[in-house]
Amino acid sequence: MEAKIGKSYLTKIPHEGGKLTFQYPAFKGTFGDVAEQIDKEWLKRPTSPEIASLVYDAWKNPKGEYESEVLDILRKNWIWEFTGNFYLPKSNDEINNGVIIEYNPRVVNGRLSMDKNYLVKRLNENDPNVRFVPFGYKIEGQTPKELEKNPYIVARYGEEGAEKIAEIASKHSSNPYLWSFGSVDKETVRVSVLNGNFNGSGLNVDGDGRDDNNKGYSFGVRVAD
Repeated sequence: MEAKIGKSYLTKIPHEGGKLTFQYPAFKGTFGDVAEQIDKEWLKRPTSPEIASLVYDAWKNPKGEYESEVLDILRKNWIWEFTGNFYLPKSNDEINNGVIIEYNPRVVNGRLSMDKNYLVKRLNENDPNVRFVPFGYKIEGQTPKELEKNPYIVARYGEEGAEKIAEIASKHSSNPYLWSFGSVDKETVRVSVLNGNFNGSGLNVDGDGRDDNNKGYSFGVRVAD
């Protein structure tokens, strides 16, 4: 990656056949605070696949000035991914007993907002920004290879992103850990978070993040140069 001088950007980050540009430095705050800061800069909030590409690119040169800062955030705090998780209990509804994943969900009054009926409608319309994964995928500790093939991870990051997340996980001293649910008793909305503790634990892929925690960071995506 490179940095543009002026209003700083991390540029030329490979992503799904193209290149991404992130504004630098990272924004800090709660999920809602960071979303608002990104919006005020007329940037796009980063989805899970985009964050995977950013962190993966940083790992290619971990001692670089900007790359090391991205990895330092991952190690000491966490990175917000603007991907929502709507967990559904088993029921007679059309879509049930699993999780609906939504890229760039709405944030209302600083809190994640997901509407089940609207999401189901988009699923039926094959909206690529909304996906459903039934429960049964492996949660908690697993190998990087298991993480790469995990249906939840593939739905959240895409196939390319899942490969990148698995390789990032392999850089850690311990196996990765997926924080998610095997089932729920009631509808539950959570945010997506990526965190890696290099001091004895593996990569944490969190699908159970709370939007009111104030320690998160993220980078806004520049839509066009």
